[in-house]
Amino acid sequence: MADAESRDLRRWLASGAQAVKRARKRLDAINVFPVPDADTGTNMYLTLQEGNRAVAKLPQTASHREVVAAFARGALVGARGNSGVIVSQYLSAFLTAIDSAGGLTDAKPAAIASALQSAADAAYAAVGAPVEGTMLSVAQAASLGAADAAAAKGGRNDVIVAAVVAARSALRATLDDLPAARKAGVVDAGAAGLVLQLEMLAETLAGSGALAGIAYVEWELASTGAGVVAVPVHHEQLDVGGAYEVMFVARLEDRSPGAKDEQRRPVKGSPRGSALTELTAALADLGDSVAVTGAHGLVNAHVHTNRPDDAVTAGIERNARQILVSSLSLGDAREGSRDHDRAATGVVALTSSPGLAAPLADAGAIVLVVPDPARLKRRELRRAVRDATGRGVVIAAGNPQLRAAAVGLANHRSGVGVTVLPAEHEAQVIAAVAAGATVTPGEPLEAVMRSAVARCDVASSTSATLVDDVARLLRADVEVITLVLGNDAPPGVLDVVRRRAATVCPSADIAIYQGGHGSPDVLIGVERS
Repeated sequence: MADAESRDLRRWLASGAQAVKRARKRLDAINVFPVPDADTGTNMYLTLQEGNRAVAKLPQTASHREVVAAFARGALVGARGNSGVIVSQYLSAFLTAIDSAGGLTDAKPAAIASALQSAADAAYAAVGAPVEGTMLSVAQAASLGAADAAAAKGGRNDVIVAAVVAARSALRATLDDLPAARKAGVVDAGAAGLVLQLEMLAETLAGSGALAGIAYVEWELASTGAGVVAVPVHHEQLDVGGAYEVMFVARLEDRSPGAKDEQRRPVKGSPRGSALTELTAALADLGDSVAVTGAHGLVNAHVHTNRPDDAVTAGIERNARQILVSSLSLGDAREGSRDHDRAATGVVALTSSPGLAAPLADAGAIVLVVPDPARLKRRELRRAVRDATGRGVVIAAGNPQLRAAAVGLANHRSGVGVTVLPAEHEAQVIAAVAAGATVTPGEPLEAVMRSAVARCDVASSTSATLVDDVARLLRADVEVITLVLGNDAPPGVLDVVRRRAATVCPSADIAIYQGGHGSPDVLIGVERS
């Protein structure tokens, strides 16, 4: 039998996710801020889905507090994009406050208003550079509307309905307050998604007819109010913040200047204070759209940047469990905006060489950087697959351990087809993803990538074996030579390769990547005609 305290809570969380799922395509279509990459609805839905997925694993007898903790952790770890990070923090803060006030079913009007204020404060705190005319404005307006109703001695229903009325008014104002939204003639997508959560909360607490007769805000309106306008999915010049999206989840430690070595340990509970502040500042130096949020000793960080290598390094330095890198300029290859021949099949690249993240993302892959392959969790790989997939996904892995993890996922994956290429080397991943980026209409993506792997012979070299490996691999039919250099690559590697190439395959192209990995010293791949 379901726990009575958590019944309304579960119903709200599930209905909120379903509301975003129904509106997902519309939210994606009106996504123009911070970049017009048409994924706000998708990111919010997947974030909420992960929170609800964690709740679904609990027994029906789980307490209100257990449901709150499960949803908060699931949404944090599964948060996608700037909007997902912010909404996960907003809901987590609201739920925590409501639980402290006796639970969603029994909370008093003043407690609901106070929880909405705590949620708004948390949303603002999650953003490196808060921008008005976004979901932050809606969050603050909802809390003020609720507070006014509570101060006027309104009941629970009055308070939450007043919050929705104020939120809708703020949503309408985003069209005029946010320049990008005003230009496109739409409201802010993230703000619209947050209003859906508040509407579902009102219907959960006050009944399905609670909002009947209250003015609804259209999302696609010209600034003149003349009517609905078409909103094209477009990719204009990206904001100066950066062309790459980098996200990671880590167990945050106190890295503040005054912390002694024995104090640099995982932060218990909600990792606030100096650790989050330091990470937010570090990412703000790398780009914009910074969102950093934490709970249960974990932190989820998001940034748009032109320095993806530095952002990946920031994650590695913080012992990140998952580092996802993608190209914002290729956002139309993601779910919710599929309009080209590669749309049906996504590409995921698994690499242990941080320096390969940007070039692989440039070629259209969702990149999962795994510095320590032994620590890769199926949940992290599943997330990358969900971010890339349409009707199927092709995975290219940079070493045997990563490929084994991918095969394990493919064997347990239902619904979307997962194909794992026979790649087990970083150079083969580069070859496969590069080949996939050049497919023409009618060409089967998987076959093209598989062929590229088959034509790529590889070696993992040390200083002692480099010369022999180069002599063995380089022959007259070699067209492309790929070198991925580790942190301890011996000097003169390029000279060794150039001398041999000049003799046996002088027309071969040589591509060099600073892999940034520990070992092997040099990864070599040759692609034959």
